[in-house]
Amino acid sequence: MPIYKGTNEVASGNLYKGTTEIQDGYKGTSSFYVNEVSISWLNFPGVTDYIITGSPGATIGVSKSVSWTETAPGGSAYNGVQTASGVPADFSFTSGAQGSISNTTTSPSVGFNAAVFPAVSTSVDYNNLTVTLPTSVIETYSYSFTGSLASSTSCQAFSGSSCTVSSPTNYAGNFQYHNASASGTGGYGINACYQGCSVSISSTGGSSACNTVSGTTSQSGTIAMTCNVPQSDATVWGQYYCATVSTGSASEICGGYQIQTKTASGSWAGGGYASSSCTGTPTWLNPGNWNLIGYGGSSPVYDPARGTWESKIIDYSGSIVSSASCTVN
Repeated sequence: MPIYKGTNEVASGNLYKGTTEIQDGYKGTSSFYVNEVSISWLNFPGVTDYIITGSPGATIGVSKSVSWTETAPGGSAYNGVQTASGVPADFSFTSGAQGSISNTTTSPSVGFNAAVFPAVSTSVDYNNLTVTLPTSVIETYSYSFTGSLASSTSCQAFSGSSCTVSSPTNYAGNFQYHNASASGTGGYGINACYQGCSVSISSTGGSSACNTVSGTTSQSGTIAMTCNVPQSDATVWGQYYCATVSTGSASEICGGYQIQTKTASGSWAGGGYASSSCTGTPTWLNPGNWNLIGYGGSSPVYDPARGTWESKIIDYSGSIVSSASCTVN
């Protein structure tokens, strides 16, 4: 609360008895002076003035930053270094999102630098700042693929920049993978389930051919399983198993399928967790594929889980593609 000398308010930090700064003043049991300072954010767009108070040197336990949101003109997005001049020395400016055509809005902020309240009150007024938030026009570029993977397509980028267009893709088939890339500019797909073409463009009207190359190689989908895999902590009280699936030269197994495992006393179930005894880490690949499967488990002596453990691959129709088993002892 304020205290006055005549008509002039005595600011916090300026009331002394001799050389001793007064923190709190009372008349009887009623307080008439509290030595507090304020930090204020004033006139920021769309934001109610934000003022926090506390004793000089006290830790600021609430938010000490204010952000606001700006919207780019239609057909453009924020792109470029954002700056603000006129920011008081005890505050700092932080830029908002920019650099992507999706950044049609941006939310910069101004924060107080110190972690404690200053000796005297301070403020930042948006009306005294010069804020620069650059934008760029978004362009739409069209492109045509011809051939067996023909399509008309488009992409968007900032004016003067490039973006990528892609042809339709050709699927090798379940448990098959392409042994060559699609022919044409930007052709891809060797040792993969899908092939097609991908081209970077920076203007409208381009065209190129993209054709399927039909050669494929079969994936056996064979599952392999090993029990009692050596571990640093493997003893007679704890044995481990690991099941893996080889993809051959392909980066993944192609087709919808599921891996299931069953312990000696358990039921068939999908999922599992990677065993440290497995080589590599199981990696989930869309849609519904793994490129290396590793399931791990342990079975202590006399546990009902000791015995034959099984694993199998089931395709999208529910048929068993491959199975394996081993004994945990």
